[in-house]
Amino acid sequence: MWEIEKAILITNNDRVQEKYKDMMNVLYVESYEEVLVKTRDMVYDRHVLLTHPQASSLKPNQTPYRSVVIYPKGNDDNMKDILLIEKCLETYYQWQKIAPTPEKYEDRAEEDFKTIDLSVIDNIIPRIS
Repeated sequence: MWEIEKAILITNNDRVQEKYKDMMNVLYVESYEEVLVKTRDMVYDRHVLLTHPQASSLKPNQTPYRSVVIYPKGNDDNMKDILLIEKCLETYYQWQKIAPTPEKYEDRAEEDFKTIDLSVIDNIIPRIS
């Protein structure tokens, strides 16, 4: 159904980038917000979401890492994905106003957040390929 080589992984997690860079196209960005914005731009450019932009039980202000997998869809309608990514961006900005994500976590906590994000992607990749 999906060809893993055509999928695009947008991430700000260096561990995700390193693990999947030889398997699929990986776009590395600097922040959680940039992951969402780049994903939105690509969804508007006729890509569909293969993973939810807010996967995991962590709120958008609780983790500094996010990875999203998208896929080129051609001319098919992707309005539900457009609405979803817009809602995710809105939610992200709302949470940043309520309680912004800390600029720096302890190294151990940061590694834990990277591991959570990586495990979400690890669980979805076999379903794509």
